[in-house]
Amino acid sequence: MSSPHAVPRAASASPSATNSGRGGSGRPCAFPKWRRLRARAEFRAVYDGGVRTGASLVTVFALPTGAARPARVGLTVTRRVGNAVTRNRCKRALRETVRQHWGMLPTGMDIILHAKPRAARARARDLESQVFRVLREAVRRSGS
Repeated sequence: MSSPHAVPRAASASPSATNSGRGGSGRPCAFPKWRRLRARAEFRAVYDGGVRTGASLVTVFALPTGAARPARVGLTVTRRVGNAVTRNRCKRALRETVRQHWGMLPTGMDIILHAKPRAARARARDLESQVFRVLREAVRRSGS
């Protein structure tokens, strides 16, 4: 069977083995479903009714919702950015930027981050600084 020196699975010290203090998601400060735009109608509403602000790496669409809930974020990365591997890498970088800075997002806003082709080659810190610079401008222009 098992050796007497084996560590039981439940006693593992690896961070992925436990779920304590993480809100039940299995990942610390994850990108939970309730904080995402997911339906086509939600994206369409932001595209049609929100303000658009762009820069060299990313375009931000922002729509004030008037609700007293935390901001929801949607990500779009088109085929112009690159192949599937490149697009997924870009989405991961955008998701990580948002995940690390939930507190900086304004409440009562729906936000779409649309990656431009140059975002695929950008460094993470450049992408992060540009996302929040453009987001601040979009919030200012939306009147929120």
